[in-house]
Amino acid sequence: MRVSIPGDHAHHHHHHADPSKGDWRLVLAVTVNLGLTVAQIIGGILSGSLALVADALHNLSDAMALIIAFWARRIARRPADAQMTFGYARAETVAALVN
Repeated sequence: MRVSIPGDHAHHHHHHADPSKGDWRLVLAVTVNLGLTVAQIIGGILSGSLALVADALHNLSDAMALIIAFWARRIARRPADAQMTFGYARAETVAALVN
């Protein structure tokens, strides 16, 4: 008979989620950021607000970071091959460094 002890992690759950499931979320986030960037640039120019234009450029940099993350996720899912015997998972780490 097995006694359950608080903090005992003897149970096993295997969740096999589709790794590409989050891609659409990244694409949506990039689209929203780019749309917000365009709206803020137009609003900033029409109102003469340098703060809105500056924030638009900030949102553009956020969108670029998300694009880097998106491509890194895609590269990281590649299987190991003769050139990269341990796979491509470190692409996400390199992308974080670039970001």
